[in-house]
Amino acid sequence: TYACVLTAIRRIPEPVPAGLGISQRSVTVSTVGLVPAIRKLAAEGLAVRLAVSLHAPDDGLRDDLVPVNRRWKVAEVLDAAFGYAAATGRRVSIEYAMIRGINDHAWRADLLASLLAGRLAHVNLIPLNPTPGSRWTASDPAVAAEFQRRLVSAGIPVTVRDTRGTQIDGACGQLAAAG
Repeated sequence: TYACVLTAIRRIPEPVPAGLGISQRSVTVSTVGLVPAIRKLAAEGLAVRLAVSLHAPDDGLRDDLVPVNRRWKVAEVLDAAFGYAAATGRRVSIEYAMIRGINDHAWRADLLASLLAGRLAHVNLIPLNPTPGSRWTASDPAVAAEFQRRLVSAGIPVTVRDTRGTQIDGACGQLAAAG
């Protein structure tokens, strides 16, 4: 719940043993786009980072990939995220898992760039980890590189997440599949 997240955010910076002694600025709150909670968090006066798992810049695809999008559309999610950035001065991270032939099209990179242009945001491109039984796979490296190039050429800061853990089936998504 929101209250539990807020309790954790406030406890983490406390000295050990009550907390972890980690600065709020080093804490990231990740969301699929719960607009009311993002807006509420913006009003809390905290210094945490916000990461929004977007995975698609268009409602048609995001409705399928991130079902909560049926409730809060891309424009609403980004508006709340940009409000968070304005309230905190902290850059918002837009998380984007690169899925072969699903969301890695050049036109989607261009659309994402247009949605983020001039905003306090960066894109974290995430190569999809191989997961047994999944119908999806990672984007071709050349396609992913073109997606990244298009964002960068539009002035959007981009990082590409490292794919650590895949050799031991310990990367994101792999543990759940193994369990």
